[in-house]
Amino acid sequence: MSVTEFAGVTKDKDRGVTSTGGLYEFWTEDSAHVYLHDTKFIHLTYRPGRPPVLELEFVYDPQWTPPELSKTPVVVFRFEDVRLVEWQEDQEGHDCVTAHPDAPPGQVELFDWDGVDLFTLHTFTLYLAFHAPRAEVTVRAE
Repeated sequence: MSVTEFAGVTKDKDRGVTSTGGLYEFWTEDSAHVYLHDTKFIHLTYRPGRPPVLELEFVYDPQWTPPELSKTPVVVFRFEDVRLVEWQEDQEGHDCVTAHPDAPPGQVELFDWDGVDLFTLHTFTLYLAFHAPRAEVTVRAE
């Protein structure tokens, strides 16, 4: 079993993605500080092609955007050769979002990596677990 290769992330062991530091705080190859706690999960795309690809997008609130990301506040994780393990929609979460327009459908409870190749994403309305041998992190404009 191989460890996920991360592209677009610094190779500095103290600032990169690590199994102990996780996915919430790291620096890109261009030294931009990514701090996912200050973002909202806004988009998921799954393409079951060859290879299967999963993209997750997070956007900074303007008041919390680091200066170096002010023109590119969207953080994109692109996972390649994805093998889905579990995908569950939370009907209670969806019902709450429908009944309360201010409810946060993209609020992230957990975005985790096991240090090998298993990722889990748990939001207000979704639970997703998948394997991916490669992940690329980029930033872009809204």
